[in-house]
Amino acid sequence: MKYILFSFVISTAALLPAAAQELEYKPGTEEWKMLYDPPFETVQKIKPGNALRKELFNILRPKLEAEAGEPILFTGDIEVFRNWALFQGASLDKKGEPIAYPEMGNSDTVALWLRTREGWKLVDYSGGHSDVFYIVWPEMYGMPKEIL
Repeated sequence: MKYILFSFVISTAALLPAAAQELEYKPGTEEWKMLYDPPFETVQKIKPGNALRKELFNILRPKLEAEAGEPILFTGDIEVFRNWALFQGASLDKKGEPIAYPEMGNSDTVALWLRTREGWKLVDYSGGHSDVFYIVWPEMYGMPKEIL
């Protein structure tokens, strides 16, 4: 299992001038929407061919291709809610056959993304796991349980 840790750099705020620290985002502005208006107010499945699905897989793909040592396709469901997206499915080779990841020898794949001001970020992922270890992600990362 690979953990991608990212942090919101709060400590650098002390280095900014006082005026920059007092930014206020007005409701309805693009900055407000990025911070406070989640794009998905209800749980939704992202269908194959959707631009968001492609974007999320393009963030994940290089990491799992490095582990598998070959190009990867994905099959399964991406569910989104608020600013979170969760993929549960499998990794396939170019012929559509399941990839056997080295450690466990299976193709089970899971990934979690969070939409931030900078765009979608990969929070955690796994290829070839043998159980539903990601059941702890709501407690670990604060993701909504509704997308599990």
